[in-house]
Amino acid sequence: MSEQERAETAQSQPEAQSQLEAQSQAEIENQPEAQSQPGGLTPVERRILEVERRRFKHQGSKEKAIIAAGFTPIAYYQRLNVMLDDERVRAAAPQMIDVLRARRDAD
Repeated sequence: MSEQERAETAQSQPEAQSQLEAQSQAEIENQPEAQSQPGGLTPVERRILEVERRRFKHQGSKEKAIIAAGFTPIAYYQRLNVMLDDERVRAAAPQMIDVLRARRDAD
């Protein structure tokens, strides 16, 4: 592979990743299951909380769980960040949301 081919490949990879993340986020938001259920969390929100409840011992384990839940890591953390400000989600898991908010706000 020539230098030019390597440079073109390296340049196209971030673009492809961005497109994949945008497509993944749009698919998640447009799924029928992503529609809010009266008085409760959506299935997408429940999947995110399930991942956050777990403890991960090994490096990369959480990322694998995020992907297994159907998210790209960026889409997952974007959605989680929005959820942390949603009082409906806090009502469902107050202690966990308070801990996650404190972690986010400490940065």
